[in-house]
Amino acid sequence: MGNNEFDEILSALDRESARIRVRAEPRRYNKPATVISGFPPGVDLAETARQLKNRLATGGSVVDGEVYLQGDHRTRIRAELAKLGFDAETVEISNAQLPKRGRRG
Repeated sequence: MGNNEFDEILSALDRESARIRVRAEPRRYNKPATVISGFPPGVDLAETARQLKNRLATGGSVVDGEVYLQGDHRTRIRAELAKLGFDAETVEISNAQLPKRGRRG
């Protein structure tokens, strides 16, 4: 077994055993954003974010080891992460309500 095969097996095991946490946060102007954290080491976050942005037709970025997506995508994110090779059972989605902020005035 070559070194590359061993690295691929370890990468697959890391993806299956990772505890990925998903939450929604209000951002500027009270717009919702989906924050995904807890990726295992060795995952290319830029590529993962790019694939999620394409699949969900939204914008986003990677900041400090977390993937930020524009909009509230908590209902679809588990299935999309499973399509990317992550175990759907290990994705924890926070169902906390986004705070409502009224107009200031």
